[in-house]
Amino acid sequence: MHGIERFRKKLENLFPRIRTMLLLSYFIIILFCITLIGTVSFYISYNSMAERVETASSQIVRQIEFNMDNDFHNKRNLLLAPYYNQEYIDNINAYPAMENQNKFLFRQKLGDLFLKSFNITPIPDFIRFQIFYSNGELLNSSDNTSFGSPNQVLSSEWFKQTVAKDGLVNFFSSSSLNGQEENSTAYSTSMLIRDFSNPIGFIVVRADYNFGLFKGIGQRSDLTKNSRFLILNELNIPIYDSAEGHEAAIDVDTLSQMKEAGGKFWTGGGDRTQLVSYTRSSYSNWKTVLIMPKKEIFSSLNSIKTTAIWTALAAFFVTAILSVLFGRSITNPILHLYKTVNHIKRGDFSVRVDIQRKDEIGRIAMNFNDMQDELQKQIETKYVYQIKLQQMELAMLYSQINPHFLYNTLDSIKAMADYYDVEEIGQMSQSLADMFRYNTKNSDEIVTLQEELVQIDAYINIQSIRFDGKIDYRVEIEEDLYNYPMLKMTLQPLVENAVFHGIERKRGKSTIQLKAWKEAEWVYIQVNDDGVGISEKRLAQILASLSQPLYQEDYKLSAASGGIGIQNVYARYTIRYGEQFQFGIESKKGEGTGVTLKLASQLG
Repeated sequence: MHGIERFRKKLENLFPRIRTMLLLSYFIIILFCITLIGTVSFYISYNSMAERVETASSQIVRQIEFNMDNDFHNKRNLLLAPYYNQEYIDNINAYPAMENQNKFLFRQKLGDLFLKSFNITPIPDFIRFQIFYSNGELLNSSDNTSFGSPNQVLSSEWFKQTVAKDGLVNFFSSSSLNGQEENSTAYSTSMLIRDFSNPIGFIVVRADYNFGLFKGIGQRSDLTKNSRFLILNELNIPIYDSAEGHEAAIDVDTLSQMKEAGGKFWTGGGDRTQLVSYTRSSYSNWKTVLIMPKKEIFSSLNSIKTTAIWTALAAFFVTAILSVLFGRSITNPILHLYKTVNHIKRGDFSVRVDIQRKDEIGRIAMNFNDMQDELQKQIETKYVYQIKLQQMELAMLYSQINPHFLYNTLDSIKAMADYYDVEEIGQMSQSLADMFRYNTKNSDEIVTLQEELVQIDAYINIQSIRFDGKIDYRVEIEEDLYNYPMLKMTLQPLVENAVFHGIERKRGKSTIQLKAWKEAEWVYIQVNDDGVGISEKRLAQILASLSQPLYQEDYKLSAASGGIGIQNVYARYTIRYGEQFQFGIESKKGEGTGVTLKLASQLG
């Protein structure tokens, strides 16, 4: 609750004027409207753009899949060349029984057939072809690439898959990307060709292709700078990745969501959020995947944000002008009323509020003038009476300066005179005489801090003799404060209170420190002691008594409890200076007490 109260007071100090409050209100209203409109507009634009992007990305992957399937279909047709001439099929069946020369001629003829097939219509991504017989023997190859011995060919996975498909085209990729250079193999096609009546004798034709097809598709698809285009085989192993070298970025969670024949979803979080669109080819069983960063998709929305910000700034500027123009009609009469109140506060009752309005402000002004007239009628009775009453209270407070000090001092002098015959008696008598002279001679209510310090020196001298040097008295006064005006008998009650309620009850030597300094527009006068201190309960009682109305009866009751010095000073300064005076007490049991007077640097 205390934290809330402090926050409320800070707000009141920050916005003390109605004009400021009006300006702030206009700002809040326009800010709310702009924020609401901007948020709704951004939300609609965001959803609309997300929907369009999702649709477009799905169309892109479907178009890529369609183009790839057409290309794969054409490449599959190239492998069917032997079926167009029955002679090749017959030679395939007869190959094991041929003589070596005829085998050589058949291999050459078969190689020429496929050379023509792959070169009549140039295929940019074509690398090589190889022809194998059913026993794993290499019949022909467009280059010198070796796949090992016939047994190694027969045991290879791609050869087994091709034979298992029995005439259907087999699409497969290398085990890893291993770079995407021009001559690197991206994927291969293979097909078994035979006479359907002869299941034993057949050939397997294999063709290898580089990444040209995928790179060309990616370039023609007009993708954004950081978008990724991937081709995954049936095991979700990347065949091609447009972001070369970042294959690991597609995580297991993303792959696990691509179970259907096609779809789209958002993945990641924060700045790493991405839109993933994919489709699976029914021809090759490979997936076409398009990954687009969210921040790149919605980068165009930054212009909307910028527009909203500039609109808000313009609205704030217009609001400031309007608030000043419209606010003056409300605040000017109130300011006039405020100035009139200040005149009355200074005692000038001749001014009147001149506001010719029919609204609430006009009625307030009329009632204020009536109140001012009534107040002026009462001033000679109640106000003058209060002044006289306060003067009487001051006189009575002066008479209540603790008399037991005089009796204690005289008793000490008498006892010392009977027991000793030393100069200390003279010193104590002289100090006491100086104190009485100060009280009786100086009839002025206002004295200087220097005069008060002379009085305290005499008092401390007496107490030092009485307590046999137990008191260590220290003074720290800023040089320009010695002539600072203050009420007579301000410090002596406070120092006396420190002696009799703090130091007298403490064993050993004690210190009384008197300090005065200036900060900003305030002067601080402080009396500290390291005596026995005040309990929390007693301190609370003293502070509570200071907050009560200044009635004479309260001080009579308080005298017996030992707090008369503090209450005396507090009452006199409160009556005389009001808000120009503040009072504080800090104490801890067993550590000492500090009393602080906070006075305006220019007392009025």
